[in-house]
Amino acid sequence: MKVRKRVESIKAYESHRAQHDGNRFYSTPEGFMPSVTTVLRDDSKFDGWRKYQGEKKANAILQAASARGTWTHDSAEHYLWTNEEPDFHYIYQPWWTSIKPFLDTIDHTLLTEGALWNSDNYAGACDCIAYIRPCEMFPDANVNEAVLIDFKTANKPIGGTKLYDYELQCSAYVKAANYVYRKSGLIIRKAVIACAVPDYEVQIFEMGRDDLNQLYAHFLERLEDWHDKHTIPKTLSVDVAN
Repeated sequence: MKVRKRVESIKAYESHRAQHDGNRFYSTPEGFMPSVTTVLRDDSKFDGWRKYQGEKKANAILQAASARGTWTHDSAEHYLWTNEEPDFHYIYQPWWTSIKPFLDTIDHTLLTEGALWNSDNYAGACDCIAYIRPCEMFPDANVNEAVLIDFKTANKPIGGTKLYDYELQCSAYVKAANYVYRKSGLIIRKAVIACAVPDYEVQIFEMGRDDLNQLYAHFLERLEDWHDKHTIPKTLSVDVAN
């Protein structure tokens, strides 16, 4: 049986984004496409929570979550490329303590924060594509099979519908990565969600090929519903700061 040669490097595409009517779009070689997060977003599920918390407190909670997520993502990305840990952060350190053991399982990083798109008419930016070495956390890992990785942060262990949306997101990124890098010889058949939680070991959720195929079918239903309700503007202004 022929063994596929391990891909050691791939081209990174920068994210060129635009906002319109509360939706995010990516400028791709095949035109503007809605982002994965825009397709999956359902703000209505927060209505009851916002009413309970009050708008001011709800916005503060979401802003704090966004800030810690950005810090953790940036710190993880920097560590993967340089092996340098971030300076101690009084507020965010518990998330770093949780995620670092997972980062140490990565054998070789191919891409971080790379723009992806798919002919099914969506786009996005994945957190990481890498190879994971066999270890206690991943005893069956294959250093010749690239894995798409999504970093998450939470105040408590996640599950349920929140996890399901994250899994849908990963399936979309895997299919987009395989579309963009198909001529480079890269084929991804596995995804991992690594969720950092204070005072807990990092939560690891693995998705194999069959899982991803089933999840992607569900994502396509959500994508179809989104396109039924929205029209992509013919002209959009790209925010170069993004």
